[in-house]
Amino acid sequence: MRRLSRRLRLNEPQLAVLFLLPALFGLAVFLYYPIGRTLLFSLYDLERTTELSSERFVGLQNYAQVMRTAQFWRSFGYTLYFTLVSVTLEFGLGLGMALATFQVIPALRGLLRAIIIIPWAIPAIIQAAIWKWLFNSDVGLFADLLLRTGLVQEPPLFLGTPLPAMHSVILAYVWRGAAITSIFLMGGLALVPRHLHEAAMVDGARPWLRFRRITLPLMLPTIMVTLMFRTIDALRAFEIIYGLTGGGPGTTTEVLSSFAYRFYFSYAQFGQGSAYAIVTFALVMGLSWLYIRRLVPHLQLRGQSG
Repeated sequence: MRRLSRRLRLNEPQLAVLFLLPALFGLAVFLYYPIGRTLLFSLYDLERTTELSSERFVGLQNYAQVMRTAQFWRSFGYTLYFTLVSVTLEFGLGLGMALATFQVIPALRGLLRAIIIIPWAIPAIIQAAIWKWLFNSDVGLFADLLLRTGLVQEPPLFLGTPLPAMHSVILAYVWRGAAITSIFLMGGLALVPRHLHEAAMVDGARPWLRFRRITLPLMLPTIMVTLMFRTIDALRAFEIIYGLTGGGPGTTTEVLSSFAYRFYFSYAQFGQGSAYAIVTFALVMGLSWLYIRRLVPHLQLRGQSG
């Protein structure tokens, strides 16, 4: 019995692998298998069926068709614009809210943080319904405010006109994204040593100088991680667009994720829809790799000195 118990004793790396096995199994079944299956579908001419054995293998033809489609490039351009504008606004608003939670009296910090997290806690599809009402030209709050203040003579079609629709979607998305951004940045601000600010105040450094020379450099790893997660999320944004405009008017607010969804579930063109999904996946992976390359030098990894 003692010999058996000795044989069952595992060292630390073996024990770590044992604990990771359930998570790895879950990732393989629910993440890697669907990605591999989608990649396989993208190599076949699949229309209204996913039976590979009865359909024609076309290799990279679906990807070539994707690249030749004008709508793909319009969706790609709007996806990049949507990502750039929304992540920039989220970071600015999130940083402002995170800083505000450290400036109020301690008794109000918990309440302020609870208020900030509410937009993130509401499901995205419910948020889309809320914003759809706010943007409604007949009974919406925004149209009513513009009419009451005399800024417009007729209620604007926020979701029915291309340019307003593009930015209405961004505004709705930023409202939720700024909340989670501020949560990330609160953690970074909490790690900044207070004695550094106190020493700088003794030396006569103004608040902006302390923020630029102390807070921002020490928060850089947190900022990079936050930007990476928010960029990835923006690139694959779907629920808010699907619930708010459905990609319209026309295809004005169509992003890569919603366009792939349309091909896959509305047109039942599973081959081309899978190709769109893989292109979106490759774009997200490429940007994630760039972020990680910039992030790693700022992290103090085990075994590195200094």
